[in-house]
Amino acid sequence: MTTSFDRTARLGAALGTALVATALLAPTAHADGQWVSVSSQDPKAGCSYTLVAVNVVGYSSGYAGAPVTFYDNGEVIDTVTVPAFGETKTSWRPSAAGSHEVTAKVDGYGRIWWITPATVTVAPNTGTGSAACGFPSFSG
Repeated sequence: MTTSFDRTARLGAALGTALVATALLAPTAHADGQWVSVSSQDPKAGCSYTLVAVNVVGYSSGYAGAPVTFYDNGEVIDTVTVPAFGETKTSWRPSAAGSHEVTAKVDGYGRIWWITPATVTVAPNTGTGSAACGFPSFSG
């Protein structure tokens, strides 16, 4: 004879097992307050831009020297380290026009997390010569 308690206990155990499995199989969450920014609001294919992992800092966080890998649509762009002071950044040259998801993964000495990605629409580069990407800014 099965009692109500036995069925409830089995249901609770099954639910608990399902929740644990879901947590273990879930993708890594994005860090709150950290995102990737791009140095241009109108990037063009073949031109260089700076990507910054915003709020990934070394001072007072204990993450100075931790590796940060930047990605473009899942392909590695570069791996840099979190500086003691300043911004965690790299150079990016999108090779093709279209939608690009740029993100970064931080390996904070045993704690790995993804930075909230930015979706960037890269325009085709219709210019020619060195001026095709615009002129560099010398301010700041």
